[in-house]
Amino acid sequence: MSDTKNLISSVKTISICTFLSRILGLARDIVCAGLFGTGVIWDAFTVAFKIPNLFRRLFGEGAISAAFIPEFTEHMEKYGNTEAWKFVNVVATFLIIILGGIVLIGEGTFFAIPKLFHVHEKWQLILKLLIIMFPYVFFICLVAFMGAILNTVRHFFIPAFAPMILNICWISGAIFSFYTGNPLEKMVYTVAIAIFFSGMIQMYVHLPFLKQKGFYYRPSLQLSHPSLKSLFTRMAPIIFGLAIVQFNVLIDSIIAVGLASTKEGHDHFTFAGINVHFPLKAGAASVLYYSDRLIQFPLGVFGVAMATAVFPLFSTHAARGDWESFSLTFNKALKFILFIGIPASIGIIMLRNPIIDLLYKRNQFDAESALRTSRVILFYASGIWAYCGLHVLIRAFYSLKDTITPVKIGALCVCLNLALSFSLIWVLQEGGLALSTAISAIIQIIILTLLLQKKLLIKIQKDVFISLIKTIIASFAMALACFITLKLLPVSEGNNTLYFKGIRLLSPMMASCAAFAGTSLLIKSEDFKNLIKSILKKS
Repeated sequence: MSDTKNLISSVKTISICTFLSRILGLARDIVCAGLFGTGVIWDAFTVAFKIPNLFRRLFGEGAISAAFIPEFTEHMEKYGNTEAWKFVNVVATFLIIILGGIVLIGEGTFFAIPKLFHVHEKWQLILKLLIIMFPYVFFICLVAFMGAILNTVRHFFIPAFAPMILNICWISGAIFSFYTGNPLEKMVYTVAIAIFFSGMIQMYVHLPFLKQKGFYYRPSLQLSHPSLKSLFTRMAPIIFGLAIVQFNVLIDSIIAVGLASTKEGHDHFTFAGINVHFPLKAGAASVLYYSDRLIQFPLGVFGVAMATAVFPLFSTHAARGDWESFSLTFNKALKFILFIGIPASIGIIMLRNPIIDLLYKRNQFDAESALRTSRVILFYASGIWAYCGLHVLIRAFYSLKDTITPVKIGALCVCLNLALSFSLIWVLQEGGLALSTAISAIIQIIILTLLLQKKLLIKIQKDVFISLIKTIIASFAMALACFITLKLLPVSEGNNTLYFKGIRLLSPMMASCAAFAGTSLLIKSEDFKNLIKSILKKS
């Protein structure tokens, strides 16, 4: 019972911080949409930023935390705090060396490519931005490692708070670039520099709290440490397996740039001697970026928050061999993910146009940008519940020190995503890229759920299915209320003010929430009652 209370409290702490960070993230996207719109320059920036950000998710948040937390937890349980902190120093030293090497190799590569090969202008801009932003990898991966340490000792606030620093620096850089009066290409460099400095600031913010928990860094090159080899052996497959959704999103962005026509009039390319029209238009990567940012809001606030909070519990239960508690924790997490993820998927699909009109549609972000973004959100949002569930499921496997199974399934889904992407873009344009990502995530979560049950001989409890049915009923009522309210507030040229845009988003949102809450109470949803108790509970 205490574990359940601690889990809810931890999720609430992480969710509040992540919610505030996502609000700042929306603010930064609103600023950047108005400044840069959906064009070649922002296409280049989104791809350039996703590469160091992918390292953060794969190598930082993904591999380091997934491999380190179970090992660190085991050291504390079996050998005590002193040995555990020695182990942390060994890992930290090794990470600093590896990350430094990665950054040096990356910088050298980005400098060399345009000198050795003929590179199109749109890729040249990507390489220039990468030279500025790639060192961010060093700092943000160390930040992820520091966050993993704090999460293991049940301190969740600072790791969840740190992303706000990135958003604050990003917004500051964008606003400063606007007042410089430079052209767009020069302005985007200022944003890139701000991101680089945000990494350093985030790292230094963690240090006082680590010291408070008893950690003092002492360089230690004990390469023969018995747990070091197993730790980094597990990290290699985790890098690929944990963040498959983010990897698919990066692939989508690269395809969106590579197969998009340019403003210079190049609307076709030659393949096997045949002229083939580009399936995408310039701005496709920007549209994917803005759509993904909206999808990341519920994913970060609920999905990642639950996974972050539940991972140390999974690891502790596994270290103790307490499979009954492991099964109970897994079922509670699964219920919560479905209860939040399904209405989030439906809600964003229903409200995507009012959200885009209010947040993005102004200045450089025109009606065509809004229409293209709406289409992409429709397909991305269909998989929100699956994206959330993947974070929990994969961490369940890693707490068991099983890194092979997620890799096999992840490899299958990457291949599926690529095949679907290259097939669907000819029909749905950038919407096809989003749909392929959603389909591969849904298939991955189904397979992993079945395999976890078989591996641990656990079953999804009956109350999970009851909760799912009630959630679907409440979500249907929510969608109906939203549809009716939107029909009562049609868009016309005479009512396209900011005030009306706000009303057109808030009114169906409030009606949807009321319908969901009323239906949940009517059908006696335990998940809804627990959520309300958690919100009202004093921290």
